[in-house]
Amino acid sequence: MTPSYSLSPPAVSSYTTTAGTPISITLTTFTPSPGSYVLVYAGNGSIINTTANYANLLYRYPGHYLVYYQVYKNGQLSGSSQGNLIEVLVAPPAFNESYAQLITVPVITLVNLTEPIVSVGQTVHLMAGFLQPPTGTNMTIEEYIWDLGNGTTLTIPSRNGTGYAVEVWLTGSGNVTYLEPARNPINVTYSSPGLYAVSLTVVTENITTKATYSYTTYYTIAVSSPTMPFFLFQSLISVPNPGTIVVSENVPGGPFSFDPDIDYESVGFEVISNIYGTLIQYYGANTTKFIPELAEYVPTVGNGINSNYTEYTFVLRPGLRASNGDPITAYDVWYSVIRDMLCAGGTPGTPGWILTQYLIPNYTPFTFVVTAPNDSQGAEEIINAISYNNATDTVTFHLPEPVSPEAFFTAIADPLGAGILDAKWLEQVGDGINFTGLYDHNFTQLAEAFYQYEQTCSEGSYNTEVQWPSGQSAGFTGPYYVAVYTPGQSVVLKPNPYWPNDIPYFPRPNDTVIIYWVKDPETAYEMFASGQADIVTGLPSSYIPLLEGLEAKGQASLYEFPTLSEFFFIFVLNVSQSALHSINPAYTIPSWYFANPLVREAFAYAFNYTQYINSIVGNVKYHFNFGSPYCGVLIPGLDYYFPPSQLTGCPTFNLTYAKELMEESGFYNISVYFPIVIASGDTTDFTAAEMWAQALSMIDPNIHAQPIYMPFSTQISYMVPGQNPMAIFYMGWIADYPLASDFINAMYEQGGTYPAPDGWDVSYLENLSAYFNASKVTWPGLSPSVEPEIGKMLWQEAMEYQQLNNVIMQADAAELANNVTAATTYYKQAEDMAVQLYMYVYTIQPNAYWVIKPYMHGYMGMISWEENPMVGGAADSWYFWWVKG
Repeated sequence: MTPSYSLSPPAVSSYTTTAGTPISITLTTFTPSPGSYVLVYAGNGSIINTTANYANLLYRYPGHYLVYYQVYKNGQLSGSSQGNLIEVLVAPPAFNESYAQLITVPVITLVNLTEPIVSVGQTVHLMAGFLQPPTGTNMTIEEYIWDLGNGTTLTIPSRNGTGYAVEVWLTGSGNVTYLEPARNPINVTYSSPGLYAVSLTVVTENITTKATYSYTTYYTIAVSSPTMPFFLFQSLISVPNPGTIVVSENVPGGPFSFDPDIDYESVGFEVISNIYGTLIQYYGANTTKFIPELAEYVPTVGNGINSNYTEYTFVLRPGLRASNGDPITAYDVWYSVIRDMLCAGGTPGTPGWILTQYLIPNYTPFTFVVTAPNDSQGAEEIINAISYNNATDTVTFHLPEPVSPEAFFTAIADPLGAGILDAKWLEQVGDGINFTGLYDHNFTQLAEAFYQYEQTCSEGSYNTEVQWPSGQSAGFTGPYYVAVYTPGQSVVLKPNPYWPNDIPYFPRPNDTVIIYWVKDPETAYEMFASGQADIVTGLPSSYIPLLEGLEAKGQASLYEFPTLSEFFFIFVLNVSQSALHSINPAYTIPSWYFANPLVREAFAYAFNYTQYINSIVGNVKYHFNFGSPYCGVLIPGLDYYFPPSQLTGCPTFNLTYAKELMEESGFYNISVYFPIVIASGDTTDFTAAEMWAQALSMIDPNIHAQPIYMPFSTQISYMVPGQNPMAIFYMGWIADYPLASDFINAMYEQGGTYPAPDGWDVSYLENLSAYFNASKVTWPGLSPSVEPEIGKMLWQEAMEYQQLNNVIMQADAAELANNVTAATTYYKQAEDMAVQLYMYVYTIQPNAYWVIKPYMHGYMGMISWEENPMVGGAADSWYFWWVKG
């Protein structure tokens, strides 16, 4: 009898696992009987012989593994599931931080193949890659070792691994292409049918100690013939890896943190949004309508909000539990909000100011509330801001001034700052808050405890258990929990088993999510194009023609939508010399170079804005609307906006004028060599920086600007006042909430997210002015005769910046009081003043676009759930609102 090759596929406990974690399979068509047995082909070269109708699969390394089984009766093959191959996706395991710095996770891509099945004699093109380069000191990639599964191995050196490590040591940034294999792709032809376990091992090396390390990835290839045919299980052809959403993100280095009160960047925000719940959340793409998440309902006047809008009471849903089973109560909300307020002044900047500005009287954003160990008033203000009642499951916010629901709800809905933590878990991991003074009615004692806790909210003092929580036992309060975190390279999110199934609009997820943060756009694109990823984000505009080609073939879907985001180049007025020289000892620039307002203005007029939008980003080149130029931080879509035609001082490309400004600045003869720092993987803005650097050398041959790549998370870590070496760097702002104060405060106000690490400080400018006035500054090329004039400019700048801060306070107060006339006047005045200070070089307000596989859909059939400007605008996903299949 001819055996059947189309037995039902094995039933798996999960199509996805992590390396080292077993999964079980059940052979539904096999009934154990005497003389019968089964061979299970695991896809990694191993064959499991069993007489039972089940087996366990354990994979040591990550990869894509094809699995099938053969049934034997009395020694004869009676059937096989090779006509219904299944694929098991194995994600990287949880490495500890020290080991993660020494290795890299390889990536295998099948070129021009949409499924891993080929015919005997067909040439297979295998592309070698990796997620991230090793980040340890003096580490590089030495070689790639292919095992083709047919007895053939190939060892291919990297192009210039030593050169990469030396470049990193000298400049702080290495050319990642040096790490690519010298030969790529490689080709292989198989002469016999069967499963071939192809593996790629990347060998990393410390060029100083010569110590080597290695890590491996697998990809099973099925080789089919007429007599031994292989086919994928039909449902896997239309929807691969069911139950798992795979995302490839062009974000080298990954996130800064998973702590909702510390992290203040878009990569960590995405994970935080899925693992920590908030009381309420935005309703789809709507920026003014809200739906309850952990709260039972959205409060209204008379039902949770008092008549003068100073008290907001939320009722928690009953039966809420964290991923570890801990009940989530009103106490946890109270505890979380107090923690958020305590961390409001941490550095790098934290999101705590957003909620704190509504809760603490006369609060200055981005500062600590408790300013000294004996600041009992600050401690009392924190306690007075919020109260809870576990018996009624309510929490009440007590506001010193009336705030409209439209404004206050935006703060409550932000997972950064307003994400709810499990208080019991915080205390278990040593991050608890000492409330003894509160219970003893001793606010002096409480102030000391609060002050001590505030010190843990700055880089170098974080509780790493909360910075990088992992495992179901941690207190995750959202729909997902972090199952496995591979530092800087990937994260696996799994459904919170305690998430209720009856919360309207917040479905209980049933998909595992694997996010890969990859080293460059090419890797991200290839993973998506080859079918290894369902969603790809962060691709530069130059990839649009390729994506449109995939869309034309039915292999991708593109959805464009507007954002409340903006991007810009940033000047640092107080460049840290020690940190700068740690990046590259050859860099030389006075710490105060960009404190000169005429230098910044000259640089702004040396940037070709039209070429940037039309050719580098490519609105004209690619016939695609990637975004619009803008001037001033208030952009279309906010409650207050002033077009460039209404503002004074918006720069245009004018090299003649730029040169005049440099000559007038007094710094024309100063020779400088400094980095323009671009987030790794952002090839578009690296090209823009190259264009700009060339123009700068034309207006002043003494200016030597060097564009360099740096992981985004490293950039964030440098954003500490007085410790920032990034003389010019490129970054942006994605709205926390859709009001002008979010942008004005963060980008203009002293102490703000950007001004603080960029050196914008009135006292600093005043002191610098005094030094120049007294001709106490010496630097090659600086003439003592012009120093007093520069001192006057700096003093004038200090006064203008002080006035700007005063106007911002008036503008924010008017916006809060909903005084439209006054707010319009003050915000317009603030924009005019800031634009003329040339704090930034404004580049683009982008449009965002989702790039997904055609089988990916939005919740309830509407992708608008993923297009809220506060989330989707950062290319971040709420994964419980994606539907696969």
